[in-house]
Amino acid sequence: MKERSEQSYNRTVQSVAAANALAVPWSAAEVRGALPTALGVAGIPALVITSGDGTVLTANGRQKLAADPTGLNFPWSQRPLSVLTEQALLKMARHPAIVLFVDDEDSEIEFAESVLTPAAESYYEECSIQYPGFCPHQSSSDDETLDFDYPPRKSKKRPFKHVMFYVGVDGTDTADMLREHICLDDAVPLLTAIDFPKQRMFTMKYGDEITTHSVQNFLDAYLSGNADFKPLKPYSDKC
Repeated sequence: MKERSEQSYNRTVQSVAAANALAVPWSAAEVRGALPTALGVAGIPALVITSGDGTVLTANGRQKLAADPTGLNFPWSQRPLSVLTEQALLKMARHPAIVLFVDDEDSEIEFAESVLTPAAESYYEECSIQYPGFCPHQSSSDDETLDFDYPPRKSKKRPFKHVMFYVGVDGTDTADMLREHICLDDAVPLLTAIDFPKQRMFTMKYGDEITTHSVQNFLDAYLSGNADFKPLKPYSDKC
């Protein structure tokens, strides 16, 4: 924080006292001046999330908190997948997504992340090799100019789609809204590929074991176009 007066500074510190937030004393002027510069803070108020060793995890914490007020994806560091939020639904209007719906228990969310992460990391790594300018993180989807299909460098290689990876937590407004919108039953765990740009979806057969291997096979089937796609029903149609 960079306040103009000690009184203003103390008011700011008092406003976050309930959260047991630490504060640099007003008397430590040199430290107060150096900290915003070290964290890249240009104006206040600002929310920067760091790790224990001082590594910046999220520079635009205010924006992330506004988009994810319940902190489903806290500390909002760059990852190849995240929990489904309202902001994610906006991204899905432009990009296809692999979504694994699970119960709202921590163990189920951890399971979903463990089986999705290897496929997501492998996909983004391959995209980065094929297309050096491709950002291997979900934040890159904020760029609306990105194409859904990237032409391959060599004709023998398949085109890559900018696919997102999400965990849909059962019982959350966002997951329930998405299920209702595409007429998806409430079974969990349920692995789906939802492609709003092409108005189609692909769902793993309920009861099939979900593992890192089966998730990778599911993703490969989607990317190759050999999946058993079903058309998405218009929103006005009844399920």
